[in-house]
Amino acid sequence: MSLKSILKEELEIISLFREEISSLQKVAKDFIKQLASKNVKAYLGGSLAKGTLIRKQNKQDVDIFVVFDSNEDILKFEKVLKTIKLPGKLKKVHGSRDYFQIVCDDIILEVVPVVKNKNPELAENVTDVSLSHVKYVGDVVKRNPKISGEIKLAKAFCWANRCYGAEGYVRGFSGYSLEVLVIYFGGFVNFLKRISSRRVIDPLKYFRNEREVLSELNASKLTGPLVLVDPTYKYRNVTAGLGDETFEKFKIIVKNFLKSPSLKFFELKPIDVDGLKNLANKKKAVFIEIDLEIDRQEGDIAGTKMKKFFNFLISELGRKQQKVLASDFDYSGEGKKAKGYLVVEEKKEIEIRGPSIGLVDAVREFRKAKGKKVFKKKGYWWFKKEIGIVEVFRFIKKVEREMSVGAKLNNF
Repeated sequence: MSLKSILKEELEIISLFREEISSLQKVAKDFIKQLASKNVKAYLGGSLAKGTLIRKQNKQDVDIFVVFDSNEDILKFEKVLKTIKLPGKLKKVHGSRDYFQIVCDDIILEVVPVVKNKNPELAENVTDVSLSHVKYVGDVVKRNPKISGEIKLAKAFCWANRCYGAEGYVRGFSGYSLEVLVIYFGGFVNFLKRISSRRVIDPLKYFRNEREVLSELNASKLTGPLVLVDPTYKYRNVTAGLGDETFEKFKIIVKNFLKSPSLKFFELKPIDVDGLKNLANKKKAVFIEIDLEIDRQEGDIAGTKMKKFFNFLISELGRKQQKVLASDFDYSGEGKKAKGYLVVEEKKEIEIRGPSIGLVDAVREFRKAKGKKVFKKKGYWWFKKEIGIVEVFRFIKKVEREMSVGAKLNNF
């Protein structure tokens, strides 16, 4: 199949029928009416409002932004929700600002409180500028309806390849960042072809050059691989949550897709456990499967904390000279459990450097403490220590409680 026919077929797969869109809009509209009866202003937001919604295998998310004059008014909102007839089960989700989910049969209403603001610079929370994102993308889609399909393809591609979502356990592209990037590059394929060569992108040319962008934006938001100036607020980097590891993985997948286009690149595949096992056998390394569990709120908080623990384990293995050849982390975004997979070249004994040969007193104490396993090398005294993966994991277990994560090695 040609690239053009592949993209056409995929777009048909991921696009909702008009009747499905109408059904989602009706649920949202009915809920917004109920809020209006309580003198609460709410608006349809997210991908549904922008015209960039893609079909999901599970429940469809529909964003509703509820606008308040102040944070104090938001605190009263939960009581309001409990006074109206909801289309599903109410769930409170903790975050930088608490929001609510109403879980229906095949829909999740994401009810997000925002504070009214005319100046993004004065926004107290990033969600407070979400309605300006809806307007920007929505206006572009109205002027150029075809760009909607291009954005949908980008979202489906990144989702299938685990590069979608700015959550801490993914550190990928947010939906809005993909919308802005595809609009800027003029299409999905152009986005894939040109994104790898860019470091700074300023779609509306708010700044004179890249140097000015990098000097004007907050330094803490410039640490990632890409800087994308928000068309709705010039001092915000839309891709601040994109991680180097995810971006490098994304570039490899893009290269493979452009070389040999296939619908398979749009299919979410399970972690290639067999591939990791084969790599371990080939390299005479150790394959490790880890069960992770947490007692915190499921979703971004749970996933991010478990990923942080997993990364800490990887760093400790490296620090103890256990070479990690490959790693993968699998969390669905739901529940409180995740899986980690590692391929490690295990060292049963490592060399640890001690004091310089010329430090007589320090050397005396060092040799006394370490016994017979000491030796000289490159102007220092060293000693050999027996260690291995299990030993490193025993140390990690000591910080489980501190990090609120439980971990179990399945194959040890």
